[in-house]
Amino acid sequence: MKKDLMEDLAAETTIEDIADAYKPLVEMIGLGNVLKLSLYSMGDKIYFPKAERLLAPARNRRIRREYNGRNTKELAKDYDLTTNQIMQVVRDLDPQQISMFDLYDSEEL
Repeated sequence: MKKDLMEDLAAETTIEDIADAYKPLVEMIGLGNVLKLSLYSMGDKIYFPKAERLLAPARNRRIRREYNGRNTKELAKDYDLTTNQIMQVVRDLDPQQISMFDLYDSEEL
């Protein structure tokens, strides 16, 4: 469909015209964005990852900034992760920055 025609039809479309299954999506992100997704997918199904997966890189950067070698448990609690997961996130930090004795809180030993 030509872009101009699609834009004209979209302008005339009301929420009542939208199938019930798609109304929540249209109400959430707007008809224009639903149309963009529809054109992108070309009728195929689209997988949306969990929000946590999309936000994981930013979360990991923050954990690396906050990590001081002695706050593994605190970070695990704050970010709803295990201490092993925290250690995996920070494993790439320069080992010269962290004493091997600071890798675990004394309560963990």
